[in-house]
Amino acid sequence: LENKEKDKTAILLELKEILNLKIMPRKIETFDISNIAGEYTVAGMCVMKDGVIKKNLSRRFKIKTVVGQDDVACMEEVVTRRLKHSIENPNGGFGKLPDLIFADGGITQIKAIQRAVAKYNLDIPVYGMVKNDKHQTRGLMSPERKELDISEQLMKVITNFQDAVHDTAISYHRKLRDKSMGKSELDN
Repeated sequence: LENKEKDKTAILLELKEILNLKIMPRKIETFDISNIAGEYTVAGMCVMKDGVIKKNLSRRFKIKTVVGQDDVACMEEVVTRRLKHSIENPNGGFGKLPDLIFADGGITQIKAIQRAVAKYNLDIPVYGMVKNDKHQTRGLMSPERKELDISEQLMKVITNFQDAVHDTAISYHRKLRDKSMGKSELDN
């Protein structure tokens, strides 16, 4: 148990150093968008607290304002809504604001989240979790489009975090799509 706690602390310290953060990133959130050709567009959010992915804090969002396939606009909408929840109700279901946000994607998703953060004049760092051609986690990307060198242990944690948010988003998307496919005009 002691070794596991040391590993979690080491991961957070590595993140703090590599990302040049002012504080230890104790609460990290990540977001992913899921749709098929702009239909049934949803988002997933996962939370990592003190180096542990907290599945009970995962959230799912239906996209409300974006029409068609525009993952960047969807990302901005979802993060804006999420931040607004904590600002308006800090003791609500979302809890306090995150210390760090990861986007499932590259520079365009990073910029979308930065716009959402800027709407509330917050100082929350944003980085991307980028994938290779085989859709496997490749590493972390800075807002300056620089890929960061990270340890193998941190890579595993980031991969698990990215997989968790992807699963949250895609399972919600499938649920909505499957529910809709079982309906007919007669039901309406």
